[in-house]
Amino acid sequence: MEQKNTIGFILGAAIGGIVAYYAFKHQDEILTKIHELEENLDLDHNTLIHQAKQQLDQLTENVKSAITRTAEAAEPSEGANEEVDALRQEISRLQAQLEALKA
Repeated sequence: MEQKNTIGFILGAAIGGIVAYYAFKHQDEILTKIHELEENLDLDHNTLIHQAKQQLDQLTENVKSAITRTAEAAEPSEGANEEVDALRQEISRLQAQLEALKA
């Protein structure tokens, strides 16, 4: 039993040593790749914010048109009021997501 533990310890130490040596020898490459990934993630983050803004603008236009239709109707239907409420909820949800992305 102790022999298995000793062999496992030696094998783990050898693998750890090999990984540490590889990381030390190729640290410049690894850091370059990490920086590239960070730049890509930052770009994706900005893209997400831009897309969220576009969706919010589109939703705002939809709300405005729904409010205009409701206001112009002689007798607003219950479905129109529900549509406006649904659009307001969607705007609130998108604004919360936009604020979360900005943080």
